[in-house]
Amino acid sequence: MFDFKKAASFLLAKGMQAALPFLSDHSPDTLIKFIDLLKNRGIERMKAYHKGTPAELARRVEAANAFFEMVKRNLPKYSKATQRNIAFNFYYNALTAGEDIRKAYFERHGEYPPFFLAISPSMACNLRCFGCYAWKYPKEKSLSKEKVSQIITEAKEKMGIYFVTITGGEPTFWPPLEELIREHHDVFFHIYTHGMNIDDATAKRWADYGNVHASISIEGNRELTDERRGKGAYDKITASMRRLRDAGCMFGFSITHTTKNHGVVCTGEYMDEMIANGCSYGWFFQYIPIGKEPDLSLCPTPQQRLERRDAVLKFRREKPILAYDFWNDGDSCEGCIAWGRKYVHITAQGLVEPCVFVHFATDSVHDKSLEECLNSPAFKDARRRQPFTTDLRTPCPQIDQCHHLKEIVEKFQMKPTHEGAERIVTDLYDQVEKMAKDYQAALPPDDGAIKTKMSSEDHKGGFSQEVSKEDLDKINDADAPLKAEILASK
Repeated sequence: MFDFKKAASFLLAKGMQAALPFLSDHSPDTLIKFIDLLKNRGIERMKAYHKGTPAELARRVEAANAFFEMVKRNLPKYSKATQRNIAFNFYYNALTAGEDIRKAYFERHGEYPPFFLAISPSMACNLRCFGCYAWKYPKEKSLSKEKVSQIITEAKEKMGIYFVTITGGEPTFWPPLEELIREHHDVFFHIYTHGMNIDDATAKRWADYGNVHASISIEGNRELTDERRGKGAYDKITASMRRLRDAGCMFGFSITHTTKNHGVVCTGEYMDEMIANGCSYGWFFQYIPIGKEPDLSLCPTPQQRLERRDAVLKFRREKPILAYDFWNDGDSCEGCIAWGRKYVHITAQGLVEPCVFVHFATDSVHDKSLEECLNSPAFKDARRRQPFTTDLRTPCPQIDQCHHLKEIVEKFQMKPTHEGAERIVTDLYDQVEKMAKDYQAALPPDDGAIKTKMSSEDHKGGFSQEVSKEDLDKINDADAPLKAEILASK
């Protein structure tokens, strides 16, 4: 039967591919209306798939609104190819074409597939950064272009996934990278890179492809970045940022928050510097005692993590940049996104890890399909446990709810994916658990977070919860109609 809805979405997306570049030059007001159309489509999908409470939905909508505000600010600056791919790859492929595939996956498994994949095709890198989470992986292993392409094709055809993160190692040292980007022109690629291999020609090619954006690792100011990444690194990184900016590429920064750089990266002055260099967005991570010579003294203190949470929320609301926090935004994404709930990581060895920071596996894409790996007993048990806690400010089974990872690893005899990875659940476990308890004790009861009351089964199936007026008052008023809808339903 002819699908009129899908056909209409396809035609709209194709029309937007042509219209967005024209409107960015000639009719900015109409361009804003188009972006709002995208936003409304995305939020409707979010509401349809939401599994938690109305208050959590409002938090998620606030984060989504921040994303679309970023697009409004920056779209006219992007290359025409980037504008076209945001319209088609995101609007049609990710939100429309993949929808029936995701529904079919749900019929097979009783759960929806992840939204994106992270793949490390190679662990090669020319830097020797202290505390690198990926340093201990075998350097001689890599995935062929054909294998990565096969994985992406399966993700598209079996799971409706059109968003792929490439990490490593240093992705620009993997020779087939740009061939892969060109081959899968219908996918939006997100590359985590140290940025120092991006010359003028690379920036121009990426702008011409239009389906790739980079997150560039930086540690803070010149002194901090050069200390970790080598002398001259800061100047090379910021020069690459300006090349991408001038070429019309969409890109952002990636920061690993530590006790060393806390006093710099959580300041408004630093965000202003990243904005001036052209960053559209920024990702905040935090140091995890895994990888190269784990050092617990680098882990942010409970107070520093709280200050980072407050700073990122403030940046998102007050600065012209989209700021996200991989751990502290748990209450904006229904908790932990790993274990195949929203994403999964495939190593250069082909091993399927729950997360780029959780270095254990039971299966390999060399032996099984990706779909089979995602539905392994260990991954299904973890998803049954999610969201791991009723306080989504502490979402992580590795550094917040530590007993979950330890129990799953032991129950399913998950194997460490590199030498020393097991230490997080063995000799380092008691110290990590103490840090988790100290952070939980430091959390204020009324900092604006919404605490879920749902169980794991509720999280899987979705349900309706009461939400108080007081809870709603804590939420930034980013979507007044949705807020009114929630209040009207009480």
